[in-house]
Amino acid sequence: MSNLGSQQTTANILGKEVRLYGHYAPERAIETQLVGRESELRVVTAAWMAGRSQLPLSPLLVGQPGVGKNHLVYEIARRTVKELYIFQGHDDVAAEELACSIRFSDQDSKQMEYTASPLVTAMHLGQICFIDEIAKMRPRALALLVSVLDERRYIDSNLLGGRVMAHEGFRLIAATNTADLEGNALPAFIRSRLHPLIQFGYPSRDEIDEIVKGQCLDHQEQISGLLSTFWEEWGKLRVSRPPSPRDAISVFSLASNYSSYESIFSKRGIDGSIIDFLAKQPEMNAIVEPKHVAQAMKDLVADFTGV
Repeated sequence: MSNLGSQQTTANILGKEVRLYGHYAPERAIETQLVGRESELRVVTAAWMAGRSQLPLSPLLVGQPGVGKNHLVYEIARRTVKELYIFQGHDDVAAEELACSIRFSDQDSKQMEYTASPLVTAMHLGQICFIDEIAKMRPRALALLVSVLDERRYIDSNLLGGRVMAHEGFRLIAATNTADLEGNALPAFIRSRLHPLIQFGYPSRDEIDEIVKGQCLDHQEQISGLLSTFWEEWGKLRVSRPPSPRDAISVFSLASNYSSYESIFSKRGIDGSIIDFLAKQPEMNAIVEPKHVAQAMKDLVADFTGV
């Protein structure tokens, strides 16, 4: 995936020349079709509809890690043909970072330059802002979002010296893991403005199979047998939950790499040439066997069980 710059790289905001944040789009090479989640897509689409008598809502996606919250947001951006700007939440985010930051300029003609946050860039251009891991942010930082999420639709910035109004095309969506939402981690003054809350459960076995088939396009002839091995090995784990899409993709990615490793290094062994191999990143089309899936599951067991 790549962080691609918007066609418009700077803008005049409140009388200041401001560098705009780059938008985010999946690379075509790993872009996969969204499997299922049509109900969630319908809710977000309805929430974002607006007119003369109503404003768009700002949905909150909640679910376990790896179940597809981010993928849904990428699909929404694709279907709406809008640029997606991602703000990554964490507990060290300062309030002003939600609006603007300043940095030393690369140009000799000026010492400092303003850089709009992903949020302000999306507000200015009328695009989508996705605040990921929003519940990890401190209440003091989140307070700056209050006026963005209600009928005011603006954000105040001390660095910019004024108030940035949202373009009518601006839309906001946020996500958090289930555990981070427990214990009232998200302040009521924000939680009450993020709605609807959309719960993400684990996909069904058929959906996991379809996701894996979409990822393993080079192994379609043997995919049925590989999936049978995957489910057999998963059943042996002491895990009380189903696999997430991220779990399944990790297993099959590692299994594919093990197959390629065997075909390249099994005869000559690992020597200094591995550095050249990793640097060149050649195409790898070795046949994946059930033993590779079983080995990948064994080596990733700690990721799934936490032990």
